[in-house]
Amino acid sequence: MTTASLTEFLAGEGPATALAVGDVTTYRTGAAVRRLPGDRMRTLDGLYDLFAAAWDFPGHFGHNKDAFDDCMGDLPTGLRTPTGARATALLTVVSDAGRLLADAPEGDFEWFATSPAHWRERLRRSGRRFGLVLLTSADDAAAVAGRWEGAGAPLMRLRQD
Repeated sequence: MTTASLTEFLAGEGPATALAVGDVTTYRTGAAVRRLPGDRMRTLDGLYDLFAAAWDFPGHFGHNKDAFDDCMGDLPTGLRTPTGARATALLTVVSDAGRLLADAPEGDFEWFATSPAHWRERLRRSGRRFGLVLLTSADDAAAVAGRWEGAGAPLMRLRQD
């Protein structure tokens, strides 16, 4: 697993998903940040609801995988950073990552785990950077990493700079 700072992760060509122990500081990354609790996204319905609310999906969002992928790959432009600057990156930070889709069928988890790379590529075409950060404890980091990598989703390890 490659290691990088959050800024390097957002700018890089590597994995679209990163793992961090504890928390991450998003200040000065140029990112519009949405923080979502993994313990409230144990199923696809929970995931759809929280992502849709956080990223302001359109009212016609169909609550299915294809519609979710379309919305994530076409997130709104003109978003702002916490300091009010125009965002050049979009970042979703999921706490309690070990609980994310914990009650969902494995196929649903595999779909979600491999999707961020596709969203990142679509958003890059419009000049925007994207990343998904998974927050976990030191005790759970190996299990979270193993689950994502086992689903075919490479991870980057974030260092705390």
